Amino acid sequence: MHEHSLLAYEEERPKLITRAGAVLAWVRAHPKSTDREIMDGMGFTDMNAVRPRCTELVEQDRLVEVGERKCPVTRKLVRVLDLSLAERGAS
Repeated sequence: MHEHSLLAYEEERPKLITRAGAVLAWVRAHPKSTDREIMDGMGFTDMNAVRPRCTELVEQDRLVEVGERKCPVTRKLVRVLDLSLAERGAS
């Protein structure tokens, strides 16, 4: 990765950590949500505001993919996310 990219990431990291926490809290309050539902529910208009955080939370075993359903906007199958068992135990 380019040095400038790493510096930019480090500058943005606190905001990204805060957003990941907000995504997790949103899913806690709205179980079994798609990325788009999370985006809309949190008031964002760009999927990139939440999708990378959702993926990070899945990789950290804080969220899990629990199924799929057709997105009413794209008409494509999309993942449905919920809290992991470990995360449910932490709340």
